[in-house]
Amino acid sequence: MKRIQSLDILRGASVALMILVNNPGSWAAVWEPLRHASWNGLLFADLVFPLFLFVMGVSMYFSLHKGGFKLSWKILKRVLLLIGIGLILNWISGIVWANDWSLTHLRYTGVLQRFGLCFGLSAVLVCTLPHKSLPWISAGILALYAAVLLLGNGYAYGPENGLARADRLMIPEAHLYNDKGIDPEGLVSTLPCLAHTLVGFLVGKLLYEKRNKGALLCGIILLVAGLLATPWLPLNKKIWSPSFVLVLCGIGTLVLCLLYYLVDERGLWKHYGFFKAFGTNAIFCYVMGSVVAWVLDGTGLHGWFARQVVKDDPLLSAAYALACVLLVWLSVLPLYKRKIFLKL
Repeated sequence: MKRIQSLDILRGASVALMILVNNPGSWAAVWEPLRHASWNGLLFADLVFPLFLFVMGVSMYFSLHKGGFKLSWKILKRVLLLIGIGLILNWISGIVWANDWSLTHLRYTGVLQRFGLCFGLSAVLVCTLPHKSLPWISAGILALYAAVLLLGNGYAYGPENGLARADRLMIPEAHLYNDKGIDPEGLVSTLPCLAHTLVGFLVGKLLYEKRNKGALLCGIILLVAGLLATPWLPLNKKIWSPSFVLVLCGIGTLVLCLLYYLVDERGLWKHYGFFKAFGTNAIFCYVMGSVVAWVLDGTGLHGWFARQVVKDDPLLSAAYALACVLLVWLSVLPLYKRKIFLKL
């Protein structure tokens, strides 16, 4: 099967938006569409990370299918590299932002670490179990997690949250992100992310088998089910609530189906190179987003821009973030033009 262009585009758009959201000109003047929900709720910025995780799940079907769904050193290497790169980024960030060269406060969790764990755990399941059991496993994980949230004070925004307490039992508090005692990429909340990745894998299976209408129906069912669950399980990205999984996987499926129809089936959208440059070297671009932020802060340009230019103007803050995205695009463009795709 030829490469699915829409998958690269959605992956690339997710990475580009992630860089955009993570690099405002001033954190005191963030443009409203680039803000995350403070707790319960769903804003545009909350779509970015989950869409990337969903795309990773979809891509897993195509990448693992070539090897006959067998566990291999290649899978373990990818897991170790994702976690390792994430830890290195956290360590360098501690040096840049806090001038802390020690490992005393190194954050063990993070975005890439979550990707690595979800990829590894999903790979074990899809390579050892019948694929027809995966929907039931995903549903079981979400049902179990819903019970954990409801019985463990999981919607409390503070250190009394049961998820936060469990994370602190497994990882010393000094090595966790502290958002009122909660780590948004903590270990316990990685459980629903596993279901999130498995749903993406199953959508990938539908697309691979050319069951596009089935994928579309799946997206609608997921979205509606998630919205119906919100009165009891509100949408919440920081704890990755079950309704959040269903809604975001539904949105991801519908967007991917639309792109697949426009790009891969009809060939109607020809000018997708900008996003595809990000999508074909996604991890490189994610790392470069951090490098750009470190350089601009280390040279004092970010601070000067925040004080002298942005001040309290959210649009200028967004313009700075867009400039960061363009800098990353310029760094990956030579690779894209030479068809060099860096893979873990």
